[in-house]
Amino acid sequence: MPTEGRMKKLGLMAFKVIQLFVLATWSLWLFPVVWILSRLYHQRPPNMVYDSQVLRYLRYAWTATPQNPPMDVGTRIWLTLCIVQQFFQSPISGLAWLLDEVLYGQQLDAKNIDTPFFVISAGRSGSTQLTRYLEQDPIFVAPNILMCLFPYLWLWKLVPLTIGKVWTQDAVREFIMKQMPPESLERHEMDPFQADTFDVAFMGIHLGFLSLYMGPVIGAMEFSMADFAPHNQSLVEKDYIQFIDRIARKTMLYNGKNTTMQQQQPERRFYLKGHFLLAAPALAQKYPSCTMVTVVRDPLRRLQSTINFLRVNPADPYLGHVPWTWLTQALVETEARYCEVEYSFFASANNDENDDTNNDPTTGVNKCVIRFDDFVQDLEGCMSKVYKECLGRDDVHHHIPNRHDHSRNRSNYSVNKSLEELGVDQDIYRRRVHHYIRWIEEDLKKQHAKTT
Repeated sequence: MPTEGRMKKLGLMAFKVIQLFVLATWSLWLFPVVWILSRLYHQRPPNMVYDSQVLRYLRYAWTATPQNPPMDVGTRIWLTLCIVQQFFQSPISGLAWLLDEVLYGQQLDAKNIDTPFFVISAGRSGSTQLTRYLEQDPIFVAPNILMCLFPYLWLWKLVPLTIGKVWTQDAVREFIMKQMPPESLERHEMDPFQADTFDVAFMGIHLGFLSLYMGPVIGAMEFSMADFAPHNQSLVEKDYIQFIDRIARKTMLYNGKNTTMQQQQPERRFYLKGHFLLAAPALAQKYPSCTMVTVVRDPLRRLQSTINFLRVNPADPYLGHVPWTWLTQALVETEARYCEVEYSFFASANNDENDDTNNDPTTGVNKCVIRFDDFVQDLEGCMSKVYKECLGRDDVHHHIPNRHDHSRNRSNYSVNKSLEELGVDQDIYRRRVHHYIRWIEEDLKKQHAKTT
């Protein structure tokens, strides 16, 4: 006789099949509509999954052979249903995207994104706290995480006039927060109406969120934010950049001019925060006058925090949480690779001690690096560095505390496995990222002491 758990899983699978049937009947006729509009407006919506992606992930679902634990047939069927569901949702998302082009295409094309400001920092580095300070400065305009998840200007304008009149922001915030596990909220300062990690929006569209459920090998290849597999090159260098650029234009158009600022002050700057280091070179080419900021942290502490954080994120209703062993094996690779690429991309910005602007001579991109430890211990000094090097200002915005902000401390987690418990060989890991560690503990530490 099936156990209660098996009956629940069978019920979930049956409901998923019904969902797919209903979704397919609504979306199949949209494929030719989206194709025609794409031809008319000379663009393929970047929020549509590619057929090649669908086929690749279906192959992963049935050929992946992870161990400890192995993948059972039920998991493979569920993953297949999730992949097919994303395929059928795709033309709906694409049509919603193209509707913006129909309604606002000329206005969006006319918007200039001259000097965008990107916080491109590894997960669990303190970048969200940095964002909470910067986004309060009226010089910046940033899309909140809901705007990134639903990147449709027509929807942003429609919601306040309709459902927004009866479902307030506070009610939406409370509803979303109730869906989040308490263990996740312990680790992340979340507000759906503030800027947050942009990558979740793009990865959710393009199936990356499923990769960790397919074992550590596929997880390490498809979940990496440091660099991309060859088959993802066009996705990153074309679709990712198009997605960011259009969201930037929509955000600027939606927010309009900042009437509270004096005319002699510069125009507002688009702001985006995420872990998208893999797209940094393409962004630098697209916006040669942009600013890129990163927060660097001890890689072993960050690795531990990242594994635990991903483990306590909302779980798939059928699959549950990604197994600890899969998470650990995948993230040991992706996080080490992030350190290596981050060092290569940002370290040159700090090599010339006489260059206070930290401009990369090859691209003109303004790069700024701050240490997590300095950010915690010397908040005022770090924010002064960001304002001086990134904005050319000696003053920081008045909302920024002049000392450590204890209200944003994160500690005493309910779930917090150590690297020893996770089976990470710390000596091997430390040797692999020794250049990165030396950069943080010697070079950047010395530079911070010198500037303060």
